[in-house]
Amino acid sequence: MTETIRPRIPGIKLNFKIPRPVRLDVLEAATAVPGKALALLIGIWLLVVLRQSPTVPLSRRTMQRVSVSRFAATDALRRLEQAGILKVWRLPGRSSMVTLREPGTTAPWRLAWRGRTRRRAGHGSP
Repeated sequence: MTETIRPRIPGIKLNFKIPRPVRLDVLEAATAVPGKALALLIGIWLLVVLRQSPTVPLSRRTMQRVSVSRFAATDALRRLEQAGILKVWRLPGRSSMVTLREPGTTAPWRLAWRGRTRRRAGHGSP
């Protein structure tokens, strides 16, 4: 029996140094929430930008990246949801699904940079 070896496809490498838009109104609203809410929101925002979707799963890896324990994350998610900044779906034994909301509404966050292509300086015609 011969085994076929599949060539490994390299993964997509994300460049974290590319500037991304920051919603100051959302960050300002999160600063009024006590605890680790702001740190957790920054981690969620990072996932939203990378996945280009307002709804993302909140994994322990993300919590670890922003130095938030799962107990502090539970408290911060509850407080951010009460402040109207995000909506959380909790399922037993699974990661919480988080949707960032537009401030003051129940609509999901609009990703302004979605679908746009940026020209790098010095490349191509003006």
